[in-house]
Amino acid sequence: MQKLILPLSLLALAGLLASLAFNAEDNLVSWSLLAKGQVKQGLFGEVETTFDPAIQTLEQKDIKLAGFMFPLQSGEKVRRFILSAKQPTCATCMPGGAEAMVLVNSQQPVKISTERVQVKGQFKIAPQMGLLYQLNHALVNGS
Repeated sequence: MQKLILPLSLLALAGLLASLAFNAEDNLVSWSLLAKGQVKQGLFGEVETTFDPAIQTLEQKDIKLAGFMFPLQSGEKVRRFILSAKQPTCATCMPGGAEAMVLVNSQQPVKISTERVQVKGQFKIAPQMGLLYQLNHALVNGS
């Protein structure tokens, strides 16, 4: 019985931390939580990624995140874009590190905006293309 107490306590703590990562006002996941994902280069050049347990509890769950669009396609509307914690300063400059950006795959075409947008989608830890996270089946407010 005592062997179960520590793992269950850690799981409960991870859930509590995940719940604290949400902005109570509008139920947004905080970028500071996502910043706890780390990319490290190993001794032989291999890349290792590690994620805080609170981030891992979000895996495959619908979450809300607010940020700025960085389109990956041309046109007035896009289905794939990067959502960034910070506003891009130019059309070709990435606005942060891997922990400050999320690849968004939208359910429907979304009008490109320079304003802060709110996105709801299925969260996935997916280290690829230099990013750590994805939001799939996403919906953008106002689209």
